[in-house]
This record gives sequence, C-alpha cells and structure tokens, in this order.
Amino acid sequence: MNLFLSQLYLKWSNFLTSLKINAQRNFFFKNPESSIHPSFKLGGGNVLDISKDAVFTFAENVFFNQHNFIAVKNNAKLKIGKNTYITRGTISCLSEIEIGDNCLLGEGMKLFDHNHKYTTDPFSVLKTDFNVGKIKIGNNVWTGANVTILKGVTIGDNVILGVNVFIHKDVPSNSIVTLNQELNIKAIS
Repeated sequence: MNLFLSQLYLKWSNFLTSLKINAQRNFFFKNPESSIHPSFKLGGGNVLDISKDAVFTFAENVFFNQHNFIAVKNNAKLKIGKNTYITRGTISCLSEIEIGDNCLLGEGMKLFDHNHKYTTDPFSVLKTDFNVGKIKIGNNVWTGANVTILKGVTIGDNVILGVNVFIHKDVPSNSIVTLNQELNIKAIS
C-alpha cells in the first residue's frame, strides 16, 4: 500500500510540475512579434520575469534547462540561435541580447545588457535608470561555470570562455579566454 501511495504521489507531483512548466513556457508567447520554434524546451525550476512586450526569437532546439533566472523587460529583445543549451544561468535583458547557434552556456553564467546610472555630485546610484548596450554572442560559444558578460560586448564565433571569467570588452572569433589566477598553497606553521 505504501509503495502504491508513493508511486501515486510521484505521478501527481510530476503532473503538477509539467503543468507549471507549460504555464511558464506560455510567457514566451505573449507578444505576437515573437517567433519561437516549436522544439523550444523549458526545464523545471526556472524563475521568469517577462514583460508582455518582450520579443523572443528562438530557433530550433533551444533548451533552457533547469533553475535559470530569465528577466526580459518592456520591449527588450532576446534572440537565441539553433541548438543552444542554457543551464542554471541568469539572463537579465532590458535592451537586446543575441546568442548564436550551437552555444553551450554553463552553470552560473550571467548576461547583463545594462547597469545602473549614477550621479557624482551628489553621489547617488539610481535604482530605476540604466545604461544599456547590446550583447552579441556568436556561434559555437561555450561558457564555463560562473562566466559574467556585461553590456555592449560582442563575442565572436568559436570561442571558449573559461571558468569565472568576467567579460567587459569584445572577444574576437577563434579565441579561448581564461582567468590567469595563481593558486598559492602554504603550509600552516
């Protein structure tokens, strides 16, 4: 009897999860200007902050795996090429982000096409005013874990971005970017 109830609970839980994912998936289809290929997949546990005016263009086989945070605000554009996989990342789009074909964007990856404006006299960081700049990621780009890409950056084709790199300027095609960090180990004396 306990096995039966456990299986019933698991099936019910899976059913509810699939309903939630389908409801979340519908957020991407609100704007009639959006073009999303029917093969688009959305995993579980994603957090979506999507404006009804956001515009999406997703080619074939775009897959947001689980536990991503996706924010696409009023009139912002998110374009993703075919066969692109994103897992446990953050995409925060106030203007425009374009991701090419055959990209693999790894865990902890962060894309921000904006940053806060500020004044210097008197000093103040503005909570709701932003500087924006398009992010363009080429084809065949792989980001390792915890890569951050900031506004106004273009990344060429066939690029590997190593673990923990912080991209604030353009990266040419056919490049590997790594963090030159030395690991120092000392004995406790």
